[in-house]
Amino acid sequence: MCFGSFFSLLKENRFEIDISRYPMAFLVGCCATLNSTCKILQQITHGKRIDAAELNRPPVFVIGHWRSGTTLMHELLALDERFAFPSNFDAFIPNHFLFSRSFLYPLASLLMPPSRPMDNMAMGIASPQEDDFALCAMGAPTPYRRIAFPNRKHRDHLLLNMDNASPEELQDLKNAMTSFLKALTVRYGKQLILKSPPHTGRIQKLAEWFPGARFIHLSRNPYELVPSTIRLWKTLDQLMGFQLPRYDDAFLKNHIFECQDLMYAAYHQQRSSIPSSNLIEIRYEDLIADPLSSMKQVYEQLSLGDFKTVAPAISGYFDSKKSHQRNQLSIDEGLRIEIDSHWAIYKQLFGYQTNDGSPAKSV
Repeated sequence: MCFGSFFSLLKENRFEIDISRYPMAFLVGCCATLNSTCKILQQITHGKRIDAAELNRPPVFVIGHWRSGTTLMHELLALDERFAFPSNFDAFIPNHFLFSRSFLYPLASLLMPPSRPMDNMAMGIASPQEDDFALCAMGAPTPYRRIAFPNRKHRDHLLLNMDNASPEELQDLKNAMTSFLKALTVRYGKQLILKSPPHTGRIQKLAEWFPGARFIHLSRNPYELVPSTIRLWKTLDQLMGFQLPRYDDAFLKNHIFECQDLMYAAYHQQRSSIPSSNLIEIRYEDLIADPLSSMKQVYEQLSLGDFKTVAPAISGYFDSKKSHQRNQLSIDEGLRIEIDSHWAIYKQLFGYQTNDGSPAKSV
């Protein structure tokens, strides 16, 4: 973040920083000052090019609940050299990545952990990353602001349904997205592939802001998705928050259920407004079982180009991941019953209607 956005976030949360996180907050504050300076310098050196940039074809948005396979889809599309995507460097330094790339990229490469903490998947500074992290760093209204202060009850998650956004918040989000996508276009000059779960409840606005935008929705068996999401937030809150997590499991579980309700109430309402040629829904289980068939369907339905050119790279990707060990997460009967209650519409919408929660044979 730049310093103004950083200070606003602290003020909004009453500066309730745990003592053990003071060094982290101080370091972030120093970086925020540097970010503010570099943002001004980027505006001087690249501002006119960014303002004049036009997107090379409408962007493609990968959407779906956290831990539903959106990262996998993002990485598969990133194998196609006809597309570009925000990297970790771009997403975490969105205010000035064009200006600072030459001198910050080598340092960021050294500091980047070799794998993601929530699932041990390999990652690097050039790996695809969610653009909501960029929007958060740009001071835009996004649910990811809650990670900084995980113990407080926020309204940020309400923005998973854009009906809850004020006109000012909508404009701020649109401005940040437009600015970021234009900067990415200056950097790469290709059609952009973007991925972020909060986009799931924004599809109508995104289609309005970026006419012709394509959407790829991923779904997953809720009996696997929910425990994995619990692990995700526990891990991120522990590593990235200015507070040590002090909530109990019920608090986090209820937050996850509420987020799902908000996001999918919006998605269910908006999906009919998107033409079938611009929206495809893929189940994670189907993608894993037959990746080439699933990806061919994506390319053909959304008119993304000749699939044959990228098929060998996708086959190679899955061959390279054969040794990856997935986290084994258990689910007790109580959580299973709660999922059946809170996720009933989700299960019906995406075909998870068998007794054990596995995908039905047809939707």
